[in-house]
Amino acid sequence: MTVKDILKLVCEFVDERDILSKWNSSTELSSSEQKKVDRMVKCFNLVNQEIASDYLPFLTEEAIDVSDGPLYFANLSKTVINVYEVRNAFGFSLHFKNFANHIKIDGHGKKVVYSYLPNELTLNQDVEKLRGLSERVYAYGVACEFLLLEGFGNDAELWEERFKEALFILSRKRGEHLLPERRFL
Repeated sequence: MTVKDILKLVCEFVDERDILSKWNSSTELSSSEQKKVDRMVKCFNLVNQEIASDYLPFLTEEAIDVSDGPLYFANLSKTVINVYEVRNAFGFSLHFKNFANHIKIDGHGKKVVYSYLPNELTLNQDVEKLRGLSERVYAYGVACEFLLLEGFGNDAELWEERFKEALFILSRKRGEHLLPERRFL
């Protein structure tokens, strides 16, 4: 799925059918329509980063080689939001302490698991399908942000509610839920 695929859904949601029909017929957009598309792309990037930082962390695992010292976030390949785990060469978890721009590792760290802020994307770039996020969920959030920018706050509330509800459903725990064993007195 590309950013443009998501924005096609947004155009249907916010009644921008002229942009949608021009995209489908490969016709050039007018300057005002292009400005709206540029705003939609900005809204998409805001929503993508909001999802990663507030709702569903985008996790990655990266190889490192740090011994009893700091691991600076600038040395990692992505923009760090939160570090979840550091492991040694044998796969055991190591203790670490969080600081503003680095973590201090106790031991010899070989792997780090952290959440990251996604890069900004352009119109024709692919969007990673992480954690079940569909075009529809992204489109809800982008429609909300776009309508707020356009001055339609009441309409934006509808899309914000749908966006947050869809994210709640994706973030809830799935699988087996174990209850404590019953005891008899």
